[in-house]
Amino acid sequence: MKKIFFYLISAIGIAAIPIVITISILLTLAVNEDFFISIIKRLNLIETFIVTKNDQIEKDIQKEVEKETDISAFKDIYESFKTGYEDKLVAYKIINKSDEFDKLDKQIDELDDLKWKKSDDTFKTKDEFNKFKKLKMNDLKDALKEIKDYRKENKKAINQTEDEMDDAEDKFKDVQKELKKKENKAKSIIETRRGEFMNEMHYDIGKIEPLLTKDFNSLFVDKELKSIIKVYMDFLTSRQNQIKAGNIYEAKFNVDDGIVGNVKKIKLPPLKVNLRVKIKENGIEKEKNILSEVFVERINETTGLKSPWLLTRIFKLSDSWLAEWAINSKLKDSGLRLSNGVIRSDSIIVSGEQAESLEKGMMALSIASYAPYIAIGVVIFCIILVLILSSNIRNGIRTSGLIIKFSSMIMVIGSIAAIIVSIRPNILFQPIFDDPIKSIFLDKVLFITSLHILIPILVIFLALSFVGGVLSKIGKTK
Repeated sequence: MKKIFFYLISAIGIAAIPIVITISILLTLAVNEDFFISIIKRLNLIETFIVTKNDQIEKDIQKEVEKETDISAFKDIYESFKTGYEDKLVAYKIINKSDEFDKLDKQIDELDDLKWKKSDDTFKTKDEFNKFKKLKMNDLKDALKEIKDYRKENKKAINQTEDEMDDAEDKFKDVQKELKKKENKAKSIIETRRGEFMNEMHYDIGKIEPLLTKDFNSLFVDKELKSIIKVYMDFLTSRQNQIKAGNIYEAKFNVDDGIVGNVKKIKLPPLKVNLRVKIKENGIEKEKNILSEVFVERINETTGLKSPWLLTRIFKLSDSWLAEWAINSKLKDSGLRLSNGVIRSDSIIVSGEQAESLEKGMMALSIASYAPYIAIGVVIFCIILVLILSSNIRNGIRTSGLIIKFSSMIMVIGSIAAIIVSIRPNILFQPIFDDPIKSIFLDKVLFITSLHILIPILVIFLALSFVGGVLSKIGKTK
């Protein structure tokens, strides 16, 4: 019986140790604001912002091309006339027997040019060759004459089909010329706008993006964004305090999905993101919009840019009333609004099943600070049980080492595989967005987040596999 328990505990240990340690790592990361800040910094949001604006300009060019030329709709017309002409051409060739006639005519020319060679094995003498050539030539000319006779007999139908083909060809050529004009006009618009914006934009992004990212991280991410994350982190890790404060409660006689009853509700802290950052100039602290003022000043200070006016235009517009109106029109359904460089939310209240799930998450996050100790306790408990149930102390140490080693190696292999998959997730998973910009950004978020999660897991389990290897060797030594 003791031996059965020994194997049972060993099997449980191999499964439980990696699970408990992984959960401990995830909970520890989830309550660490620096974990989220590090991910945000490595996303290069400024580059994404500029590239997105660049993409918008591309779409504006496409709209201008369509407005000026209507080329997409005209291509359908062009294809229609092209298909009509090709169908008429095929019909004419069939009724006129053009392919058969051309084939015979070609064979006659080739036969006429054919010369006898003394070394030829097919025809031993020149007379034999000339006889064959004459007979073959007569056969070909007879076949050609049959087609000519057929054409005379069906001249009216053939001429009618030819006229229809010629008419379709004339119309197709007219449409083809018109399409060429539209294509040239479209190319002219694209070249003008691209020369004005696009070709220079990529050079400027490479030069200015690191400077803007440095300002963005130091002035906004490390201060404003970190404080926002901390507010929500403090809220999510203090379930009991939020219950006492009345932020987690049961709403009485609430009508939800047509059912009258009590519903769980959680009132989250309102969101407030201030794009106006504090900077010091000549010893005086000032408040400036990170996009429309700080970035514009940085762009103006940077020499060697090809189109600084375009970049400044992009960022200046982000603080205009027009930009606020456009952003608010998109944010209205989310309960967010932008005003004077500050994004605010209405009261954020989660209810029903979402609130119940969130509360469970808060319960898990509330014990996150104890998670490492729990994980260590589980490992030690498993090792103690193995030592107690083993036949001798040396065998117990060896088995404990093997349990730690093999369970850790499984996690190491799994982590490496997950990192590889996160590099190109579209190989295994269907893209969520049709928009290439959104898909690229989502892939980037997935890869960077995966690295931030999987590298700590990989490092810890590599260390544990080493420890397990040492213990197994100690236990094996006589």
